[in-house]
Amino acid sequence: MREVLTSVALALASVSASDANAEIFHRETIQNFRAVSIAYDALVCGIWVANERNEIVLLSTFGKELRRFDTGMRSVRSLTVDGDTILIASGWGEFRRLDRNGRAVEAPFRLSQTLYDTEGLHRDADGSFLVVEDDPSRLLRIAPDGTVLMELFGDSFDPPMTEPQGVTRDPYSGNMLVVDDNEGLNSLFELAPDGRVLSVSPLSQYGFDAEGVALQPETGTLYVGFDGGQALAIFDWIPSEITIDTPLDRGPDCAFS
Repeated sequence: MREVLTSVALALASVSASDANAEIFHRETIQNFRAVSIAYDALVCGIWVANERNEIVLLSTFGKELRRFDTGMRSVRSLTVDGDTILIASGWGEFRRLDRNGRAVEAPFRLSQTLYDTEGLHRDADGSFLVVEDDPSRLLRIAPDGTVLMELFGDSFDPPMTEPQGVTRDPYSGNMLVVDDNEGLNSLFELAPDGRVLSVSPLSQYGFDAEGVALQPETGTLYVGFDGGQALAIFDWIPSEITIDTPLDRGPDCAFS
């Protein structure tokens, strides 16, 4: 399926960024389910969800609960899949790595001294981490040793991204996807690797206060968590353009898609 979507996106890439928009098609919404951070996990063919409590939940790509466990952290604000572990963050500077059964694999640590208000987290294909914070509004790339490799301020975007909450990346197009919550535009920002705004997709008709975002890359299935109303919406998504010459490593195909 994604090969077809990518062909469409390649055609769109011939159109100028000012004329092209990402395509987003609503599939369904899971109600009464809070999802403040979401991460796709190809190895278990599911999505991990943080709900700003002490536990995290594993859902199938169709939204069925598969697993739930206590993380040992008082509150999990964001998470991402990092190799054989799930990396979780408290939103106050503390990070922990757990295996897929919830066992801690190392002591709590600081990913970077510059990170405190970690709202969204994504482990990129090269091992670095994309991080969003909302006070101040910024998008960072952090090396595994904590070095800041990129720092972009959302207030300088056009239009401004004032309250970024979740971040992921599409390995096919190379584009970063960031959700801005209801204090901002309640929209999905599609960004080129250098931070150029490619498109902004309003989300208010699907939910209130967008907080988390994840992408199943081989199918183009997009997941957006809404804090207000507590809902998880599922979409088909097509990028506005391709910004990299070669697709990034995306891990194994999901066997149950």
